[in-house]
Amino acid sequence: MRVLYLADTYRPARTACANRTAVLVEALQDAGHDVRVLASTDSLIGVPEGYEISECVTLFDTFPLVDKTLVNRLRNNFGGAHEAVKVAEGLGDFDAVVCTTPPLLLMSSAVKIAKRKRARLVLDVRDIWPDVAYEMGSFAPGSLYGRFFERVARKAYAAADLVVSVSPGKVEKLRGRVPNGKVVLVPNGIDEAFLGNLEDPDLAERLRLDDGPVCAYVGNIGLAQGLGTLLGIAKARPSVRFLLFGDGADRAKLEARANDDGIGNVEFCGKVDARGVYTVLKHAAVSYVPLVSSRLRDSIPTKMYEALACGCPVLLAAEGDAADLLDECGLGAHAAPEDPVALLAAFDRLMERPFSDAERAAASARVVENHSRQRFAKAFAEEIGELEGRHV
Repeated sequence: MRVLYLADTYRPARTACANRTAVLVEALQDAGHDVRVLASTDSLIGVPEGYEISECVTLFDTFPLVDKTLVNRLRNNFGGAHEAVKVAEGLGDFDAVVCTTPPLLLMSSAVKIAKRKRARLVLDVRDIWPDVAYEMGSFAPGSLYGRFFERVARKAYAAADLVVSVSPGKVEKLRGRVPNGKVVLVPNGIDEAFLGNLEDPDLAERLRLDDGPVCAYVGNIGLAQGLGTLLGIAKARPSVRFLLFGDGADRAKLEARANDDGIGNVEFCGKVDARGVYTVLKHAAVSYVPLVSSRLRDSIPTKMYEALACGCPVLLAAEGDAADLLDECGLGAHAAPEDPVALLAAFDRLMERPFSDAERAAASARVVENHSRQRFAKAFAEEIGELEGRHV
């Protein structure tokens, strides 16, 4: 089949969207399909000059989402959705159009493209909108935004031949909303390529990763990630070093808070590449993995798969599917993100109960065996192949 894969970002970006899409595209290509990726120019943000994108990738222009304000997000999403349809016109015919979301508006583009190409439509739902916005308290059901996004989602689901999603809770929720197609589970899991990294001894020495117990956080740095709670844990446990990797709109505020509160055991270490993340997780005593709200019961952060696969115990601020996965692997503790007292108690349990090398290795093996992103991607490619017999 000839497949158009529509994504917000793709390689060389290292976003959650790009990471998932790259593995799924590779699985489709391995299955013999001719895949063309159509992604936004946001894929090039922060990329070193001279980087060459893959021949199978075409970029569409959009307003660069560097400063993630509401106005900029709207300009980026609406402009990108329009440009994606325009650029797709020149890419020829396709048998199937796959769209990964969010952003939600890209699904509208996929519906239009699939209709014009007379192609099957596949939706890869990483987060269910507008449900996520409701759960985070961004806006309410019945609001102008809520009604608009619900209408966009409803039309896309009605047009889909196949919908896939990343967690059991999301699949269950979507099965009541997809009238014509079927919904199947294609989890994120651990990207086995991540485990092919080698440790960076220079980074380990520079950051003194073996100096005292280290609790590490890797990801976007903002108050919405629950990092205010992490600062509270750091203040209560001054004998532990807390290393925060990444950047974000609230980094300056969090650094100022740590300084004002006299929290001297927190270090903001900036961004690291995949090898750096691997190195940090191999040395850290604990990895902090938060969700914004316990209402996000059907979300599983990818960073948890990476930590567990590296044998790094996880302090999880979440409930639901993510907590179930952590319990399955047995390498960590969890509590509701809204309960700082319970999170501190969970942190203390992890620090007081050192895991043996055998326990860490067993958890790592369990994650790779049962939650391989490559294995899930192969099943995804088989689902796409089954669409070949359907008539549009």
